[in-house]
Amino acid sequence: MEKVYGYVDGVAYAVTVGEPRPEAADTVGVVSGSPRAVSLLRVRDGDLVDVPHGPMIRLDVNNPTSVLAALSAWTEVVDVTED
Repeated sequence: MEKVYGYVDGVAYAVTVGEPRPEAADTVGVVSGSPRAVSLLRVRDGDLVDVPHGPMIRLDVNNPTSVLAALSAWTEVVDVTED
């Protein structure tokens, strides 16, 4: 599981990616944490993500790799740590 810290439209967020956490403020698929970041992923589930140096991928909120790519593409990620 990875912890991702960043900003969505200037608002700080923190989420875990890898498995759902029922005690979190909000959860969708394998993402739990900040309602603002989780809502962004929920609304854009299925959208294409432009990945630098690779082919576009489709966001699947149940796939940690696509979630991390989406967060990197659509938000300002400042730190990613392994839990």
